[in-house]
Amino acid sequence: MKKFISIFIFILCCSACDDGDIIVTSFDFDEDAQLTTCTEQGENPNQEVIRLLYTTNSEPSESLSLSLTQPDFTGKFEGLAEQDSIVVDLNQNNRLVYRTYNGPISGSDYFCNDIPPSEPQVEDEYISTNGGRVIITTTIIEQDDNDGIPAEEEDLNGDGNLFNDDTDGDGIPNFLDIDDDNDNVLTLNELGNDVENDNYLDTDNDGIPDYLDSDDDGDGVLTRNEDLNANDNSDDPQEYILNPSDDDTNGNGIPNYLDPEDTLSEDINVVRANRVSRTFRTIVVAKDITMENTANGEEIILETLTIGRFQISSTQEFINPN
Repeated sequence: MKKFISIFIFILCCSACDDGDIIVTSFDFDEDAQLTTCTEQGENPNQEVIRLLYTTNSEPSESLSLSLTQPDFTGKFEGLAEQDSIVVDLNQNNRLVYRTYNGPISGSDYFCNDIPPSEPQVEDEYISTNGGRVIITTTIIEQDDNDGIPAEEEDLNGDGNLFNDDTDGDGIPNFLDIDDDNDNVLTLNELGNDVENDNYLDTDNDGIPDYLDSDDDGDGVLTRNEDLNANDNSDDPQEYILNPSDDDTNGNGIPNYLDPEDTLSEDINVVRANRVSRTFRTIVVAKDITMENTANGEEIILETLTIGRFQISSTQEFINPN
């Protein structure tokens, strides 16, 4: 934020020499400034939305904050595909505020409480006027299914595009799919004991490793249909056991789905929920804004102001998007 302040003071000096005329300038705020979020309960009871973003500096004591009224803004998105940037018009509800203080501030206590503490006191304050906009861009910078196979090895066609490799055709690419063949045995549990040498388990020796083979023992019965007790627990698909590994009809110690001698089956039309670990990065940039001093009405016009960025990590669930 020091770059911001040094230029800001320069502008004020120019303004003082210019008999109060509006100063028009353009500069970039440090895009690496780390923003902190304040959240509140969203319309969805399981969702917290971001209502305020802020960054602070201690020498001098100052802050830059952006209040928001975006009911769906969480700093992440649920779908597999990247989403468009959010454009927020600045007005009485969506405001950008710069402040200096007469002492150090505690960010979360000061910004995230409904009633901020009385100390420190605000020495100077500039608030955005109506007009201008803020562009909020959220991207995925890291994601993985943690299935034991490096993402680059799940590019089966070798074209460099991880999103067009989807063995089971469920709409979830292999590198994000915890069960690449939709047989209800997790990929992590189908790799075998020689993963370091890329020798993956292939029970029926058909050239297709088990983690990509919907019929692991080659007996003509889909692995997930050899889960005989899957539908004993509940009529709710989310309550199904979905574990073919615990069915062994002939009691030989080999589960049915790996034993070609056991061919009993049930019609299992549900699959496990898919959970993916993701890290999202959001960059916030203001465009064509005017900030007004609340004490003397002095105005400063800024063409571009990069407010900063923040990251959120989460685990998300997908169930057959196709």
